[in-house]
Amino acid sequence: MPETIAVPTVGETLTDIPLTDARGVASRLHREIEGTSAVVFFMRAADCPICVAHAKTLARMASTGELGSAAVLIVAPGGADAAGIAQHRIGSDAVRVRASGDHHADLGLGRFLTVQHSGTFVTDDRGTLLSAVTSVLPISSFSKQKVLAALA
Repeated sequence: MPETIAVPTVGETLTDIPLTDARGVASRLHREIEGTSAVVFFMRAADCPICVAHAKTLARMASTGELGSAAVLIVAPGGADAAGIAQHRIGSDAVRVRASGDHHADLGLGRFLTVQHSGTFVTDDRGTLLSAVTSVLPISSFSKQKVLAALA
């Protein structure tokens, strides 16, 4: 696998990757966000403290109505156990938490050396990408201002 992978750009749609929840129930990315605007945050790891903090911020934004009717989907790399860890650490019913197996890379979120890239994608109700913020460093993979601007 190449070290540099192309991230989807504004106007494109996200690749329809397979997902699983904490109970092992399979789904697909498009099914999780179809018919509604959405904020999809891909964590570096289910136990990454910075990623968990970003996810908690999104959960607060969703629960206070700051995101309007946008759905929030948090995606950890790994399997059902990773989804369960992330769900427990985030601790909110305002967001859905899933795991992508090793499919983060299908969305341009590869690895640099051993570090998994993370990122935030905002889509409209047709699945068209309105914003993409990604980074090898989790501190730079989420911007509240960019999420709100994309949904405005």
